[in-house]
Amino acid sequence: MTPAPAKLRVSAEPADPAWADAPTIASLPLSLGPEANGLTALPTQVKLLWDSDYLYIRFLCTSTEIYSPYKTHDDPIYKGDCVEMFLDVKGDARQWIELEVSPSNVTFDQVMTLTADPASDADLILTPALRDRDLWRDLSWSLDGLRTAATLQKSGKRATGWTVDIALPAKPTLRRLGLDHFAPMTLRANFLRYEYPSATNGGKRPLIAMNWSPVRWGCPHISPQAMGYLELVGEK
Repeated sequence: MTPAPAKLRVSAEPADPAWADAPTIASLPLSLGPEANGLTALPTQVKLLWDSDYLYIRFLCTSTEIYSPYKTHDDPIYKGDCVEMFLDVKGDARQWIELEVSPSNVTFDQVMTLTADPASDADLILTPALRDRDLWRDLSWSLDGLRTAATLQKSGKRATGWTVDIALPAKPTLRRLGLDHFAPMTLRANFLRYEYPSATNGGKRPLIAMNWSPVRWGCPHISPQAMGYLELVGEK
């Protein structure tokens, strides 16, 4: 992941040339588990850049319909279409950030802290006993200085997709490392997209769960040891 060009905007404009050469995750496959049977992952790209003050993430999501019912910060927007990022800056599976953004630019953030050594099952999910005793969620925590933007794309009146830009501020993000600026380093991370298409026969909307680093369906928030490795490097 390479440095951002100067004066990178957080606009979610798909044609922004600053993102043209950004390192790109070309697709997000379906999450693991029988829930994925019969489903197809939707086209999704994740682009990544950084500078000393921010870690920048862009999601480009193809979709012919958009379900975004939540309007207030920290609403359960994961129950509607959204993109998500999990970040463990120290990489020890002891504390990680969860951030979500909806197509309406509604955000959800929390920090999760494990007060014991991590122990996971074969699917890299924290064990139930550990979660019940030693896993703490702080929904009151906020990423001070977070910047996000979202735009919808249409062809005539028909939806074709949506774009989200995220700028993670260095100081609150890197607090566990005692740093207030990004520099070349390696972080643990995962990137996800949730999509809820219309149900058939008036039933419940199904969930299409997609992720970068393989994780069990519905369990990214309790799978810190399943995160991938995100490397911030200098100029090419």
